[in-house]
Amino acid sequence: FVSTEAETDNPQSELKPGIDLLGQVDELFFDIYDRYEPVNEPSLDNCFVSTSYDATTHFETTVTDVLNMYTLITGKAVDLSVDLSAASAAEEY
Repeated sequence: FVSTEAETDNPQSELKPGIDLLGQVDELFFDIYDRYEPVNEPSLDNCFVSTSYDATTHFETTVTDVLNMYTLITGKAVDLSVDLSAASAAEEY
């Protein structure tokens, strides 16, 4: 998987160094997508819009965007910690 944010009108040439690292490839296909970013002010209209997916392959920036939106909406950071003692106590019954 090779991806980039295109900076020219020829994204295939921009991807060539990465594709060359792959070695023998059975099939190549290219997709190009526009990226969008919200232009509103959520504090004024209470409308929270995420940005489009970007070239990251594991959705790093998308996750960060969603976590930031959660904080803006709720006023607190996401807490993904788990109280394992409570979970194991429930299993004993």
